[in-house]
Amino acid sequence: MKRFSLLVMIAALLFFAGCGGGGNDYDQYDDSGDSDSVRPDNDADKDSDTGDAVTPDQDNETPNSDETDTGEPDNDSDGGDTGTKPSEDFWSTCEGIIACCNGCVEGDSDCKSDCYGAGTPEEQLNYRRWRECFDEKCAEDKTAECSAENCAEWDELCNVADAFEYEVTIPAPYGVVSKLKGDFSYILDNVYPSSETGILFESFVEGNVSSTSLPLNGTTLSFVRKGTNKRDGEVLDVYQAPFDSQSQKVGNPVVILRIKIDSATVGTHDIGVLDENSARLIVGDMDEHFTISCYHAFGIGSFSIDKAEIKVGAEGRLSVSGSGIELFHPQNIPELGGDATETLGVEACSLI
Repeated sequence: MKRFSLLVMIAALLFFAGCGGGGNDYDQYDDSGDSDSVRPDNDADKDSDTGDAVTPDQDNETPNSDETDTGEPDNDSDGGDTGTKPSEDFWSTCEGIIACCNGCVEGDSDCKSDCYGAGTPEEQLNYRRWRECFDEKCAEDKTAECSAENCAEWDELCNVADAFEYEVTIPAPYGVVSKLKGDFSYILDNVYPSSETGILFESFVEGNVSSTSLPLNGTTLSFVRKGTNKRDGEVLDVYQAPFDSQSQKVGNPVVILRIKIDSATVGTHDIGVLDENSARLIVGDMDEHFTISCYHAFGIGSFSIDKAEIKVGAEGRLSVSGSGIELFHPQNIPELGGDATETLGVEACSLI
């Protein structure tokens, strides 16, 4: 206990130092940045398993939170562009539906259903008619050539040859939270930890993003913070981050379960990327201002709040649990039609 206490006090000097936030009109997903900020390792994308390195054996980007101006989304992000970046309307077309489905994991009907749902009614009809013909006439030869020969009318409307060639390098889903379990007995009031108070040296999220495991090997810290957010207003943020006890630095990637304060009640709640969702689950890289500089994934699914005493300090209690929450890379979220970086106004980074 004394060892951890010492580590945290040192970390307080190196990491939990106050600093001002900037302003990002999409910090609805980020940290509020309107209070003292933690200072993650500036080189967090380079080194150790639980400190600097975000991914053990892979290149990584930098984190991001909520009040830093990230500028325009990086369309050339090494997050694995799904081919040439199309217009946002592309995903509502029959061609876009086909291209989006190409990025779904084999057998994932929910993913394909989301791709279809992004289409306009007219384009959905075109897709259905093409699909019916293609499945019947090309069951043994699922190629663009067979489509053009046997389903010419719908093939032309859906631009099938180009849709088939559309390169999807990031699968959907991109990962999964296999277990979400946390029991917190302290809630910070719009600040980040300045000592060991409120910190648990354990993870509350287990799973994977691409081929990277959550949490990383080594020490992990987590805490709950009550704050405000431009998109969602008052929220409870549950943070998880790797911590390198040797360098005394917090690294990447970080995980944030952001719960709207009105939804912070005992019961089952949804997690997603839409404004009407009760909570967000974000995996990203954070910079020294505790701002998410790029996003690895957003969660879609549900979780349970098993205990909720939303009081600041030692009287606060929050217990959460869940499993099977799918994670989607910002450049391939079928529910939003595929590449959603422009829609979400975020910069993507990749663990592939």
